Amino acid sequence: MNSQNTISDGREKYTYFVTPNHIISNLSLDKNYCLFLDIDGTLAPFQINPEHSFIPNTTLEIIKKIIQLNIPVIAVTGRDVNTASKLLYPIEVPIAGLHGLDICLNSDHYIRPDLSQINFRQLKQDIQKSCEKYPELLIEDKGYSIALHYRKNPDLENHAINIMQQISSDYPLLKLNKGKFVIELIPHQADKGKAIKTILNHLNLPSVLPIFIGDDLTDESGFVLINQQSGLTIKVGSGETQAEYRLKDIDSVANFLFLFQNRIKSLYVKNSQNQNGEKICLN
Repeated sequence: MNSQNTISDGREKYTYFVTPNHIISNLSLDKNYCLFLDIDGTLAPFQINPEHSFIPNTTLEIIKKIIQLNIPVIAVTGRDVNTASKLLYPIEVPIAGLHGLDICLNSDHYIRPDLSQINFRQLKQDIQKSCEKYPELLIEDKGYSIALHYRKNPDLENHAINIMQQISSDYPLLKLNKGKFVIELIPHQADKGKAIKTILNHLNLPSVLPIFIGDDLTDESGFVLINQQSGLTIKVGSGETQAEYRLKDIDSVANFLFLFQNRIKSLYVKNSQNQNGEKICLN
């Protein structure tokens, strides 16, 4: 990646972050775009308790304006669909929840696999029993997956991973997903890359240039898919990634979205002026 216009936050020796302006300046003006956005760590600041997460109103307003410019916006998140909807309120967009396992295109159109063979209630009970000695571990029931957070005490990482690994042997239809201070048991079908491909097909968006912004390990399959589609991929924060670009934090993401909205808006105005000029010449 080009090192010009980059800044380092010092967290990793070889971690560099491009500026939002750098990405915007490389956007083609002759493309139709769509946005795939992760939520936690991308739009919403990190919280010790995930129930306290929120998306800043300024960011929601920018996304609303982007949608008004006829740019499709889709949330691709580890949150369940209902929780993601609340975080995005009052904006209504398609949501690929649970890392792409549960897709809601609109209020009447859901895409989800048959998960009836998995006893999620028993799974939660098994995890609760194994966590009795560790009250600082937080269990999150997402309906079709169970996540174990060690945000309150990162030193419990190995204990959390060992607990979930041991339990996973009794649930062959589930896989382990590791994220930032969290380990999750979720059905094998959960994959952000596959979800993005499904949404592109169902929304009939084959000719658009997709942009995906995410911050965690579970976003990597999405980056790979978007790269294969010759789209634009942006990693938020440090860590190894397949993304083409890297932004420093959620404030940089909000700034990118603001600049993106202005870029698209100016392009619409220019096209409108050109069309009006053509009409005048014809008259």
